[in-house]
Amino acid sequence: MKPLAQTPAKAESDTDASTARAAGDIVHHPIASGPLGLDTSMKGKYCIVTGSNCGIGLQVARGLMRRGAHVIMACRNMTACEQAAAVLRGEGLSGSCACRVVDLENPSSIRAFVSQQAQELAVSTDSVGNSGSGRASGVGGDGAAGLRGGQQPQQARRYVDVLVNNAGVMGVPPASDGSDRHLTTNHLGPYLLTRLLLPHMTHGSRIINVASRVHYTGSLSLVSDPNGRAETIRNDTHHWFWQYCRSKLCNVLFTAELQRRYGYESPFALTAFRSSGSGVGVGIGSSRTLEGIGGGIGAHAVSPGLVDTGILRYLLPGQLQWLLAPLRPLFRTPAQGAEVVLYAASSPELQGRNTLFLHDCREKQPSAAARDPRLAADLWRVSAALLGMPEEGEEPGKGSR
Repeated sequence: MKPLAQTPAKAESDTDASTARAAGDIVHHPIASGPLGLDTSMKGKYCIVTGSNCGIGLQVARGLMRRGAHVIMACRNMTACEQAAAVLRGEGLSGSCACRVVDLENPSSIRAFVSQQAQELAVSTDSVGNSGSGRASGVGGDGAAGLRGGQQPQQARRYVDVLVNNAGVMGVPPASDGSDRHLTTNHLGPYLLTRLLLPHMTHGSRIINVASRVHYTGSLSLVSDPNGRAETIRNDTHHWFWQYCRSKLCNVLFTAELQRRYGYESPFALTAFRSSGSGVGVGIGSSRTLEGIGGGIGAHAVSPGLVDTGILRYLLPGQLQWLLAPLRPLFRTPAQGAEVVLYAASSPELQGRNTLFLHDCREKQPSAAARDPRLAADLWRVSAALLGMPEEGEEPGKGSR
């Protein structure tokens, strides 16, 4: 085995700016309302938010529902999820929500979730209404309004308008087999979920990967086989913090490769989508293309900053959590951390733009490693191999229609 690709040494500008970035995570810049702000209507949009029972994910779900969206709260703890959903439903928000179970450490759970979503997305026009995106011709906000007496409703289907890969772990011990749970939960799980949901997305859908500015300190080394082909991820760090940083770097690299393959005006996206407005095809190279230029989906990595969320429970044992108390006033609230996610999910300013990394709802240049196209492509291929799936397209019957 020999190293195939490794992140380049940090540029001097990256190193010199590390202190400024840390300060920027603490200083919160509120977002103005208006065209650039967070008041865009999401009425009728179908959104999936992982880890939405608490913290940033809960605030994202609340913000999307406030804008009129139907939110699938995808969580592994159904008790906590139902409790959170009950609170949201009691707030009189204009949108709606539903709880669905998914464990991002368990590929079988992810596949079961996507299979369930495929069934729920297949609806008739008379039941679309405002709860999801009906893209069959003639479908509007009134669902089956306009059907003549005795006429059967036209079969249609909804699509995933927004996928927010928010759930994550930090400071967790290795799995029983010694594998890095940060990599599994923060990268491989969202990678599999996204790949399987791609056939259920359409032109203009958005994928939001919640990353972090700690990706600037992350490194990633891939190992090749004797033929020089990427084979696996080198497990060259065992401290949880550096594992976490690596997983966040993977988030940005994954986003970059999503843009290359399916982003706005990508030559691959123009052949991956069908001109009828249906979802991503099962493989690149379909003979049916989008009409016009600019087809594809939006993929954005975002940094919510240093936020006081439940993830901090991993940092110190319960009896030592009090040590964090003096620092909590410096942290952002989950609602503040959710602003950049909501901006990426809803802002018309990002429509048609391949903005890779956002912090404080502003475009920021990610690390040199995150901008390495070869590393991004190799990570995509290695991730697929680790999950036993093809590099291109989806497995038959595993999410494609």
